[in-house]
Amino acid sequence: MDSKVKKVAAPTQQELDQIIDRATPVDRQPREIVTTQPDGSIAVSSATPAEDISPRIVLGVVVCDTMKQVMAMARHYCRAGMVPRGLEGKSTSETESRVAVAIEYGLNIGMTPLQSLSNVLIIQNRPCLWGDAPMSLVLQHKAYAGSKVEWIGTGDDLACRFTVYRKVGEEKIATEWVFGVKDAKAAGLWGKHGPWMNYPRRMMMYRARAFALRDAFPDALRGAGIAEEFEAAQDSTTSELESKIINGS
Repeated sequence: MDSKVKKVAAPTQQELDQIIDRATPVDRQPREIVTTQPDGSIAVSSATPAEDISPRIVLGVVVCDTMKQVMAMARHYCRAGMVPRGLEGKSTSETESRVAVAIEYGLNIGMTPLQSLSNVLIIQNRPCLWGDAPMSLVLQHKAYAGSKVEWIGTGDDLACRFTVYRKVGEEKIATEWVFGVKDAKAAGLWGKHGPWMNYPRRMMMYRARAFALRDAFPDALRGAGIAEEFEAAQDSTTSELESKIINGS
């Protein structure tokens, strides 16, 4: 017996937008609906209004409960022109999806959508924490017992030694990482136009800190990648973002 398969066209971007934007006031109480029938009689029925699917604001913080809400926030930021270059895609829909991934990733580690936009970067197709976000998570951890930054050596031997302390029982365990001029030269960073030329000490500290935090507090970071760890973090896009973080813009 022959069978026919009906092909269903994929929804257009406009249709998807309409689905994402659909929202009616929140009111889940059934309502009476009175209608007049063709014969003149009156019929009474009840219906429950549709639920508002837009993101909620709780105590001044935007809360997303569903992926539709995450996508709505992503499109909101894209329309506002607030997408960092590190999240831009090859098309509008790809950019929206990358922003949604950043928001989703941030929500998993306790960030608001707006914080995720500033602190999550996608490198080699995987989301990573950026700038001071890893340190912020570690500072909130109950086992955090302090940290320090030291500078050792001079000239080509100049290096930053970052030490972070973790409390284990009654003991305080130190984890340290050193990143210096020689490491930066080996990675092709030293003298590179941008923050590595203007703020070399700051950039060395970022990398030493990233490795130390990853080793000492993997539970606080919840397995999150740190942008400074990846070779791709050396490109011009990341350098521009580094400049903005350093300058507070």
